[in-house]
Amino acid sequence: MKDTLLLTAAPDAPWKSYGASPGAMEAAAADPGTPGRWNWSHDVRKPGRVSGVTYHLPRTPWYVEQTPTVLEELLWHPIEVGYRGLPLTLELTKKFLVRKYETSSGTVAKGQSAYWLPAELDRSMLLVFGFQLNLRAKSKTFSLEPIPLDVMERDDFMPRPGAKPPKAPVMKVTRTETGTLQLVPLRVLVCAEFVCCQDRNDYVPGAQARTSRLRPHLMLMSNRPLEKLAAKISVRRPSMSTMAHEGGPPADDQDGMSHGMAAGMWSDSNSSEVAWEKLFTASIPPVWSSIFSRVKTNLPAGAGYLMASPDAPGGPGFLSHRWNDVAGRYEQHQEELMPRQGYFDNIHVAPPMRAPKSVRDVYPNAELHLDDITMAPFCIHDCLHLHWRWLPAKEKYLHGWDEKGPYAVPGAPHIPVHQHLRVEMESPHAYAYCVRSDQVLEPGRWEYILHEGLAYGTNAGHEAMARLLMGGRALLAPWPSEAQASWAMFYWVLRYSRTRDLAVARLLEDGAPVP
Repeated sequence: MKDTLLLTAAPDAPWKSYGASPGAMEAAAADPGTPGRWNWSHDVRKPGRVSGVTYHLPRTPWYVEQTPTVLEELLWHPIEVGYRGLPLTLELTKKFLVRKYETSSGTVAKGQSAYWLPAELDRSMLLVFGFQLNLRAKSKTFSLEPIPLDVMERDDFMPRPGAKPPKAPVMKVTRTETGTLQLVPLRVLVCAEFVCCQDRNDYVPGAQARTSRLRPHLMLMSNRPLEKLAAKISVRRPSMSTMAHEGGPPADDQDGMSHGMAAGMWSDSNSSEVAWEKLFTASIPPVWSSIFSRVKTNLPAGAGYLMASPDAPGGPGFLSHRWNDVAGRYEQHQEELMPRQGYFDNIHVAPPMRAPKSVRDVYPNAELHLDDITMAPFCIHDCLHLHWRWLPAKEKYLHGWDEKGPYAVPGAPHIPVHQHLRVEMESPHAYAYCVRSDQVLEPGRWEYILHEGLAYGTNAGHEAMARLLMGGRALLAPWPSEAQASWAMFYWVLRYSRTRDLAVARLLEDGAPVP
C-alpha cells in the first residue's frame, strides 16, 4: 500500500482498522486534521460514497472569496473481475473495509515517484478493502469473505510483480500419519483514494492556469491472475452552480452565469501547427477551430462515447468542418488520430456564461447564443475538468501511458494501455467513468482506474489571461465597447464568428449538419 498516492505523500498518516474485533489492531485513529481548502463528508457505513465536496476559493480578479460545491457526490461502484471462469463482484462495503487513512497534509516531491506528480496534499482519504475466496464454501459454490488482518501483515501476502506462480502443494503421508495442508485462496486488495491537492500550474499546456487536482482513483491488486476487469466511478456535480461573481449574484449589466450546470466534451487537435505557447499572444487568440478537432456541448443524459481503447489504431480519422471567414464557408479537414485515441479527450462540467445585458439588449436575436456561452479552452469559474488525453505537448505531465506506466508518450491516453474507457452521461451535470479490460491482469501488480484524476479550476496567471483577453479584443472590434471588456464575450468569440445577426460556429459541433 506504500505505492498509493496518500502513503507516498504521507507515509505516517494515521489510520483506523475495521477488520478486527473491537479493541484489536487499534492504531492511531484516522483524523481528518485541520480543514484546508477542500472539505467533504464520508460515512464508513457507506464507504463507496463521498458527498458534499466543497472548495474554498480565495479572492481573485474574477470572483469574490467563497466556498462553492464542487461535487454533490462521488460513487465507487462494485468492481467486476473474473477468476478461472468465475465472475466475482467486489462490493466496496463496510464488510470488506480493512483500513481507513486520513491526512490533511503530505508532499510528493519532484522525482519521488514515477506514478505520481509532485503535489501538496490537502484533506485526503485512503480506503483499503480486502477480499478472498472462501475455501470453506460448499462444493461447487463460491463466495467472498474479508481478508483476515493478520494475513495482510505477512511478507508473502502478495507476490512480487513478475514472480512465478507457486507450485501446487504436495504432501506425502502414510496411512498412519496426519498432516496439515495449507491452501492460499485468491486474494484481491482494492484501494479507493480520495486525494485532494493544493493548487498548482501543472494541469494545462504552458502552465498558465492554476487548478487543484482531485484524485478519486481506484487501485487493485491480486495474488492470482485475473481474467477481466470492469469498474465504474460516478462523478456528480450539483444541478445549479453555487458560485457568485463580485458583489454577489451577477447583476444584469455584468458578466454572469446561467447557474444551471452543463457538460461539454472536446478533442484536442493533433496538428503539429498547434503550439499552445503561441496562443498566449495578443495576435493569436485560441479560437476553437485552431486547438480543437471535435466538440459536443450541452450533453444530455444517456449520451456516451468510447474515449480510449487498445483496439483504436490511430491514423486518418474523422472529418472536421472549420469555418473560413474569408471564403464564407466551411472547409473539410481530415483529422489524424493517435493510437488508442477515442471519440473525445476530455469533459468539462460548468455553468455557461451570458453576455452583459447592454450587449444582449442591442442584439436580442436568440440565434447569437448570447445567453448560453460555453467557457473553453480556459475556464475562469466553477469548472470541473477531466482530461484522459492531451494533444502532443512538450510538458511531461501531459504525456500518456505506455506499457511501463504514465507520463511517457506525448498525445497518448492517460490510462493503462490495455484498458477501454467509456464515459456516459447520467444527467446533464453528472457522468460515469467506465473502464473495462479483457487482458489477464498480472498478480502482484497494481491496476489503476482513473489514475489521471480530475481538476478544479481556481485561478490563472493574470498576465497570461490579460494577453488572452487582449487577443480576443481584435475579434470583438465590431461589437459595442462593453463586449471588449467582457469575459463572456471573449469566450463567445473564441467559439463563434458573427455573420450579420447569426452566430457561425468556428468548429462545427459533432453531429451538426454541414450548411
